[in-house]
Amino acid sequence: MYEIIVRFLNPYTLLYLLMALAVGNLWRRRREGRGRLLLVTVPFVSLTLLWVPALVHLALGTLEWQYHALQQRPDDAEAIVVLAAGLLHAEETQARAELDADTWYRCLYAAQLYHQGKPCRVLVSGGKSDPDSADPACAVLMHDFLLERGVNAADLIVETDSRTTYENALNSARLLERHGIHKVALVVDAVDMFRALRCFRYQGIETIPSPCHYRTDHFEGSFFDFLPNPNTAANGQRVWHEWLGVAWYRLKGRI
Repeated sequence: MYEIIVRFLNPYTLLYLLMALAVGNLWRRRREGRGRLLLVTVPFVSLTLLWVPALVHLALGTLEWQYHALQQRPDDAEAIVVLAAGLLHAEETQARAELDADTWYRCLYAAQLYHQGKPCRVLVSGGKSDPDSADPACAVLMHDFLLERGVNAADLIVETDSRTTYENALNSARLLERHGIHKVALVVDAVDMFRALRCFRYQGIETIPSPCHYRTDHFEGSFFDFLPNPNTAANGQRVWHEWLGVAWYRLKGRI
């Protein structure tokens, strides 16, 4: 009972329900000028679709459910390729730059795959989001992280120029060809695999999807999953970003 009261008294949930009642009341009372009401209603409904956990769960599924996590590194994978997501910049409250959560999960999973069989090459790909930043390229931090997780320094290949998924694939393909590698296990978040996989295959690399950090694993199906939640907005934005990226890459002939 306490949890229900706390959930409903959450400022976001309470304000959203009041707004929903207000919009519904306007539609009930007004007989003229309903075209103007659409200017309020359409954005309100669109935000609802992006913020309701149950709906966002289904949207995430359009990207994640196509790929299953590997239980074992494929024997024929000649290398593991890990793409950067981002990093946390050095600031006054943080002495040095660090991997962000998504990149941390990817590197941790890549280290697990590396130790599942005989040693293989591991390519980490990711440059600076801001070329003028004093922070190192993300791939440098990924390299250091993997060293700490027992990956042999001689097995690591570092690519520090990429700033987009397309550049990750393009620059990685050049390095892989230079090392005589033709088949790789690609590690990114499950939600990002659809576009990343197609970018790598477009470059002629035989690529095995090796997704991690599934967001659809955390759905409980409770009553509150059908009420808008501000914590869900980031995942809704992530899905929108990915499908928009897929459309853009197809238009540009990158996948």
